[in-house]
Amino acid sequence: MGKLILAVLIGVVGAGLIHIAVIFTVPDVAKRNGWSRLADIGGPDQVVRVEALTTSPDPALVTTTNSPAGEFAFVDPAFITAGCRFSLVDGPVRIHALEAGRAFWSASIYNRRGDNLYSINDRSAVDKVLDLMVGTREQLVDRSASEDAPQTQIPVEVEMTEGYMTIRVLVDEESKRPEVDDFVSSIRCDPVAGDGTLSSDAFSRESPATGGG
Repeated sequence: MGKLILAVLIGVVGAGLIHIAVIFTVPDVAKRNGWSRLADIGGPDQVVRVEALTTSPDPALVTTTNSPAGEFAFVDPAFITAGCRFSLVDGPVRIHALEAGRAFWSASIYNRRGDNLYSINDRSAVDKVLDLMVGTREQLVDRSASEDAPQTQIPVEVEMTEGYMTIRVLVDEESKRPEVDDFVSSIRCDPVAGDGTLSSDAFSRESPATGGG
């Protein structure tokens, strides 16, 4: 009986210690979500490349908080992956590519916490064009009333003030990599002013899809 009680006490104490350790690690892990990692490698509205995690071959280590800036454990090396952070405080943001993309691509919009609010790929986009106008309901209504949007542009209604986008573009053949690279390099994440014009910041930033890490 005494051994049983001792075993139960050891189990309870052990569980309590693990619970306390988890509580202390949660804030640090939360700081390493998609938003914060993109912040490590690029400024607001800047499209940056996201590299596959290559510095930690041990699978037990890929979820730690010490992953290098610009390297994400979930990135598939068969894809070129990029992302950008944005704010909707002053108006909507237009996420679009200046070049046509003929390879498979998929893009997702997340809020700052990492909740997936919207996803799209080339097969569900209009004419396979990447052109999203992301904003709140009020912002999108105001914009539609003031300006005719391109036929390929898709309005994305979200309820948040800050978020981020990630896009993955498949490189199924190495010979196609330059074409895919040109497409990713042409992606823009442009804030739109209240009068429907691009913010002046959109013209003063570095060229899009710069490398990170």
